[in-house]
Amino acid sequence: MKASNANKRLAILALLLACLALAGCSGSALYSNLEEQQANQVMAALLGAGIKADKTLSTDKKGWEVRIAEGDFPRAMAVLHSKGLPRRQSFTMGEIFKKEGFATSATQEKALYVFGLEESMRQKLLKIDGVVDAAVSIALPDRDPLGGDTADSSASVFIYQAPGTDLRDRETDLKVGVKDSIEGLDDVNKVTIKFFTVGGAAPPPQTATASQPAMPAVLSSISPLAIAISVAVAVLLALVVAFGGRVRARLAEAKQPPRVWNG
Repeated sequence: MKASNANKRLAILALLLACLALAGCSGSALYSNLEEQQANQVMAALLGAGIKADKTLSTDKKGWEVRIAEGDFPRAMAVLHSKGLPRRQSFTMGEIFKKEGFATSATQEKALYVFGLEESMRQKLLKIDGVVDAAVSIALPDRDPLGGDTADSSASVFIYQAPGTDLRDRETDLKVGVKDSIEGLDDVNKVTIKFFTVGGAAPPPQTATASQPAMPAVLSSISPLAIAISVAVAVLLALVVAFGGRVRARLAEAKQPPRVWNG
């Protein structure tokens, strides 16, 4: 009886170890070295689309990575592309104008100033419903120190909108908003805005067919190598359990007193 209970405990242990091996090797990295906000946005989009995803620290501990099943890669990329994710890192004015040297040239100062205006305008546009991403280019000609004629300032804006969204009827309001946000830009006609629709609807989940039955979600996230390793571990542990049971049985037989014939 004791040998039987020990065999059961070892069998349960082998099963748990095999399951842990499977769980530890599941999933593949979709994106790595993301900021936590970027990773959270990617996770929200994937989970909202019904795609199972996990967020963990990257192997180099310098960012976050999002892992999904290999079979979900096509849908995941379509979902993220339609939402413009992961978005590139945004910079604050303090980060842009952080001093890293003793002095900067007038050209560098102007370039930083223009970049700061463009980044500030982009962040404002991203807060509008339906805007997936935006790119802003601002031209600020140098003023003539002698008071001569100077070319007018201008701005060019590219707005990438989500599928099913049409912001063209708000073009005038957007132009006015850009003009009022940039010092020296006085003519709304010097602001051009172009609209583009990003991607399309994400493809539906793959369904089972007669020739290709659906694979369980757990197995779809496991690579063939992980399955082979886990099976090998389970088989090895099973052999150890069987061998140990035989050894204990023989030891038990050896401990029994010899039978004496009293005839």
